[in-house]
Amino acid sequence: MKIMRVLSAAAVAGTLAAAPAHAVEPTLRGSPSSMVRQHEVAKASDYSFLRDAAEVKRLAEAGYLQRVKPTDDFRLANVSHPYARPEVVTFIERLSAQYREACNERLVVTSLTRPVGNQPSNAHKLSVHPAGMAVDLRISRDADCRAWLEGTLLALESRSVLDVTRERNPPHYHIAVFPGAYSAYLARVGGTSAPAQFASAPRPRRASLEEEPASTRIPPTRSKPAAAAARMVATPGGDDDSGVLAVLTVCVLVSIAFAGRKRRARRA
Repeated sequence: MKIMRVLSAAAVAGTLAAAPAHAVEPTLRGSPSSMVRQHEVAKASDYSFLRDAAEVKRLAEAGYLQRVKPTDDFRLANVSHPYARPEVVTFIERLSAQYREACNERLVVTSLTRPVGNQPSNAHKLSVHPAGMAVDLRISRDADCRAWLEGTLLALESRSVLDVTRERNPPHYHIAVFPGAYSAYLARVGGTSAPAQFASAPRPRRASLEEEPASTRIPPTRSKPAAAAARMVATPGGDDDSGVLAVLTVCVLVSIAFAGRKRRARRA
């Protein structure tokens, strides 16, 4: 367990160190400025802050919100309004497929669009849940899975496509997806960029963190760590080298940890 804690810390530290200079420093702590940023993105996207269930239904019928349907990769837990902006739906589907491949467990979504009338008493006044651009995820009990997910989310935050906070009361990850930036990111890595295509986009391949281009993708966790490390060294340069290195570092560390755990299990 001590080794796992060291690996988890190293994975997050590597992601932080490799963040692009122009990006907001990735952190799970959250801050008043991050809430202001999320709120400003919602306003710039011309999103309505929904007041009640009737308004949620109206936007869903108009196509501005999409229903979030559980899959083999994620489930919903006590979600009052299972709707979100199309970009958020795509984000959940892609992330959950990769998470299940890495951790062999499903993501658990605990909140999506939450109108002002259904906000909890401790909700921030600038919360973007009423705008439909936020998703809350349950925190896994498995340390390896927490390390994988946190490293992935921090790497994406370093690219300024989302803002993530690890909340304490109740414990969960709050994620605000920035629609324009996320669409541009998908276009760069070969995903779908046009909102109208999100609903029919093909299921992503279960690959590396948020599916980097094939030339930078590392093998699944069952591959030898040495091969993964060799591919990291051989990765060609580019504008996103720092972010790619962070993603690969997280994957390699988790791969080593998983392989060690399997060897110990076989010896037992």
